[in-house]
Amino acid sequence: MIQRQNKNDGIAQTLACVFITLMSLGASINLAAFEAIITNERSGDVIHISDDGSTNHVTKLCNRPRGMTKGIDNFQVLIACSDDNKVITYNTKTRAIEAEITKVTGAMNLAFHKPTGQLLVTNEGSSRASVYELESGRLIAELPTGLEPDGIAITGDGKLIFVASENAGLVHVFDGATYQPLDVIRTNLRPRRIALSNNELWVSSEMGSRVEIFDAKTRIKKGKVIFAPKGFRPEQMTPVDILFNPKSNEAYVALGSANHVAIVDTKTLEITKYILVGRRAWGLGLSPDAQTLIVLNGLSDDFTMIDLNTKRPILTKRAGLIPHSIEVFK
Repeated sequence: MIQRQNKNDGIAQTLACVFITLMSLGASINLAAFEAIITNERSGDVIHISDDGSTNHVTKLCNRPRGMTKGIDNFQVLIACSDDNKVITYNTKTRAIEAEITKVTGAMNLAFHKPTGQLLVTNEGSSRASVYELESGRLIAELPTGLEPDGIAITGDGKLIFVASENAGLVHVFDGATYQPLDVIRTNLRPRRIALSNNELWVSSEMGSRVEIFDAKTRIKKGKVIFAPKGFRPEQMTPVDILFNPKSNEAYVALGSANHVAIVDTKTLEITKYILVGRRAWGLGLSPDAQTLIVLNGLSDDFTMIDLNTKRPILTKRAGLIPHSIEVFK
């Protein structure tokens, strides 16, 4: 027996399919959407950029905004204002400064441990790092370091603090509860940034053309990655920022004056690709869906977006003057 389909039923089914398809497309678009906040040293501002690279807002902040990290709430960032000797809390929704901690000498880079409310700040010209209670702004401790402390990080459990001292060639290790010195890790020339992943400590050596990997608990060196893209001299390999991709076995390293980003397989430590970007690749940000890498180019005053599926640049657009740090939000 042949069943005849009602014409209205067929239209209804077609409309339902179209609706589901549009809903799916909308969901995927929403998942991919993001906004990034970039600090610009020389122009003294932050810019808000959307996922298509367009700048949708500029806020004048302070003198020489540099290091930045996410704050207590999902719409807050903490920003080091180096020449004003303070750290500010900036609301990304209202686009206004909500609070500030003053008398933070030479504030350089920041790390925030949300479970304890600890704000860690490297004090560039004072050979120390400072620990603050973010809510009150109270100074909790001062950690002695070598000359020009830069990168700073704290383990997820809050038990260990790591501070890189550029001129000393050292990473200092402190107890996250007592703030007492525990250890000193000797690195290659001019350690700049440090990053933690799976009990590994990655340290970029700006004048050593490499990243060194240590066991975060034992501080024993586990390996190294030496960078050498074609056409560049070793002294042009000045790696700075390091960023891990939580959805792949990849780490991204900004190679400074070599004007490239390196992609490193975190299991084999093989360099899988070099990607040409702007001048002095410096800071790195990752979209929430881990499909877009954003590279800050400090000497060309712009940023480059890279499609991580194809490993190719999508676009390069103007930032402010000397972009330094980036945070990305859904």
